[in-house]
Amino acid sequence: MPIKTEEYDQVCVMTVEGDFTADNVQAAKKATEQLMDQRHLVDFVLDLEKVPFIDSEGLEALLWMKMRCEGLFGQLKLVNLDENCRKILEITRLTHRFDCQADLTTALKTMR
Repeated sequence: MPIKTEEYDQVCVMTVEGDFTADNVQAAKKATEQLMDQRHLVDFVLDLEKVPFIDSEGLEALLWMKMRCEGLFGQLKLVNLDENCRKILEITRLTHRFDCQADLTTALKTMR
């Protein structure tokens, strides 16, 4: 799973490509941990535009990332969810747990 990270004024934007599943969520978790430990980043925007599917382990990883950010008084926002991923969050009743924004610009503007 290719993961690209960029920093915008102390906010890490993590762009993920491919299915967010048990086979590859560990890479996203590891990248998150490294950025938190090495660069002291606590605010993340996860760009899911190129993620067509999220399985249960992917959902668990999203929840883990959210709790990890909040544990350090940070935030996690999701952007560019396609219809399939949005439906997965709705079916699992996790929509209310995540701050989902339409695009990166909006997500960055809504960061504290």
